[in-house]
Amino acid sequence: MIIDKHKPTHPTEPEEVPVVPEPEIDEVQEVVETNPMIEAYKAVRKILESIPKDPKNPKSPRLFKTIKLGNGQLNRIKYNTHNKEYGLVFPAVFIHFINIYYNVGTSSIAEGKGTMRIHYVLNRLNNSDDEVECEGMEVYKRIVSAIEAQKANFPALVSRFQLEYWDQPLTFDDALQPYWIDYQIWFQDFTSYAYKNYQDVYVTVPPFTQPSDQNEIANPDHLPNHEYPKFEDIAGFKDKKE
Repeated sequence: MIIDKHKPTHPTEPEEVPVVPEPEIDEVQEVVETNPMIEAYKAVRKILESIPKDPKNPKSPRLFKTIKLGNGQLNRIKYNTHNKEYGLVFPAVFIHFINIYYNVGTSSIAEGKGTMRIHYVLNRLNNSDDEVECEGMEVYKRIVSAIEAQKANFPALVSRFQLEYWDQPLTFDDALQPYWIDYQIWFQDFTSYAYKNYQDVYVTVPPFTQPSDQNEIANPDHLPNHEYPKFEDIAGFKDKKE
């Protein structure tokens, strides 16, 4: 009879396992009163600033050189004899709001709807060449894709920010290529949250690392090392049949 001299060892749990109380999770978000149109403009401006000139190189310079709130400055540059405007560098984007109206019902007096118009202007001299004549449509797609990918990160765009219109006016010349994108926007005066998507959670690190291996940011409460389970008790190879 063959006797196995090496008896299998099984991990034994300690008599007392320290239990760390879970912190209470505050699910209430802090609502901050703000101006929704200003916040929406800042949000879209930040998104447009993130679009690189070269779509294959995120580190390339940004596509739009000027991003401003539209107040008629482009028309004044084009049609005024004496230009007194600040210098504008193209490609440029001008953003303004149209058809803003508020609901006046007793339960929704602070709710509003309207349209944000994104007016982007290119400046290619050879805009009729076959290779670049569709550049305005390509830029349109990049703008829409960037907004759709990032709008959830901005509270002012969460209620409703829906693409509804695109156009290519033919009224400008001198190599300026203007395009219009309209977004339907719904908003409330109370539309910004101090802690968006914030949730306080407690995470226990696996036995491969210990709280003592973490820095002050990752372990602000100076939690002690976990005595159980030990690495050798849970790591190893096991036959499939077992």
